[in-house]
Amino acid sequence: MKFDTGAEDLPVDASMSTGNPNTGATHVAREDCLHLADPEWEALQRLSTVIGEAAVATMLRTLSPTEQHGVALGFIMKEQRETAARATVSTPSTPRVESLKLHVNSYVER
Repeated sequence: MKFDTGAEDLPVDASMSTGNPNTGATHVAREDCLHLADPEWEALQRLSTVIGEAAVATMLRTLSPTEQHGVALGFIMKEQRETAARATVSTPSTPRVESLKLHVNSYVER
């Protein structure tokens, strides 16, 4: 998607001004967001499955690059917390079945 620059130097999708919602206004290409690192871009792609592609596209058009980095990082941290929570819940601790044997030499005082 090619963006024009708006009055405040924010990216503006020219197709949005036509009022036609079917013009691809919800798609933002990777080359339009080169300021984002690959993991950040991938996180925003995953976020689009949660909140919708249109919401992420709007966010990319309206937020500053610094704010975009923050949103991506926040989503990555949320995913990590959820993964950690699932890992602690899904792996119940089972007591050790076999006994632990220690081999200790007898102490002889000299």
